[in-house]
Amino acid sequence: MVEEAIKKIEEKEAACAKALEEAKEEREKRIKEARSAAEELIKETEAKAKEEGGKLIEKEEELANKEAQEIKEKSLKERERIRKAAGKRMNEAASFIAQEIVK
Repeated sequence: MVEEAIKKIEEKEAACAKALEEAKEEREKRIKEARSAAEELIKETEAKAKEEGGKLIEKEEELANKEAQEIKEKSLKERERIRKAAGKRMNEAASFIAQEIVK
């Protein structure tokens, strides 16, 4: 009877040791899978961030080009206004000089 009890205890110990080993293997497998999934997620996130960053830079460049074009157009209009004003003043100055010479 004692031998039978010892044998059952040894069988239970062996079963527990086997179950413990299987649990450790399963844990390692899950850890490996989780790390792999995390690495893949990081790669996907980096790629997405790079893509979105590129789009954002492109959008900002377009905006800057549009603003530069608007500034250029305003400058050309202002230059033309100044040129016309200067031309008008030049005519007035020429008339004034001519009148002074005639006097």
